[in-house]
Amino acid sequence: KDEDETIAVKVLGANKGGLLVEAEGFQGFLPVSQLAPKHYPRVEGADKTKILTMLQKLVGTEIEVKILTLDPAKEIVIFSEKATETKKLKEALNKYKVGDVVNGEITGIVDFGAFVKILPDDLEGLIHISELDWQLIDDPAEVVKTGEKVKAKIIEITNSGRISLSLKALKKDPWDNIADVYKKGQEVKGKVTKFNPFGAFVAISLKIQGLVHISEFGNQARMEETLKIGEKYNFQIAQIEPKEHRMTLKLMA
Repeated sequence: KDEDETIAVKVLGANKGGLLVEAEGFQGFLPVSQLAPKHYPRVEGADKTKILTMLQKLVGTEIEVKILTLDPAKEIVIFSEKATETKKLKEALNKYKVGDVVNGEITGIVDFGAFVKILPDDLEGLIHISELDWQLIDDPAEVVKTGEKVKAKIIEITNSGRISLSLKALKKDPWDNIADVYKKGQEVKGKVTKFNPFGAFVAISLKIQGLVHISEFGNQARMEETLKIGEKYNFQIAQIEPKEHRMTLKLMA
């Protein structure tokens, strides 16, 4: 531990928190949070049963780790696989900067976005659900699939080495020329797609959604009585703010 050595451990078992491992006759624990990206379980909804199933696949294998915590008095040894990749990660990150367009492969899909392996360096990035497309997305699997090859733009690199990516940054912004198509006061037909505490989202085209504010109905119960998800209604455009990607609608009588 003092010399920051990398050692090989054998995986003896797994539980929902991580892996039971052995090194030179000593048993220790490798938490899920300390696994490297190649072994980290990408499970939609963080389902603990599915996480355990994925961890059990590592039983019998060897993993290179460093000692994170060593307490002989309490007979505790905690290992980290992630720590072995810190130097390699820093070297690889030096090749990239915000604004770069990279090639990648979708390695996992979760409810908040998609994980991407950046090629050829095998760095891991995340495309947040809000960066998958210009339209509102409920399920990232609607846009990308595991194993799919993608091009993405780097929008952030944190000091800890976390890389944030965007697919929508490489797509045409449908709000750029919206003033040529829609005007304040214009009547439009739209389909109700979603309710939230602020109001109802309405799709007036494939990529453009507006909001009917909750104040139009008085309360959420009244809104849900008046509008139905998936149904089309006539609306009037009350406000358009292209820079904010915001459109306010009013339900027509």
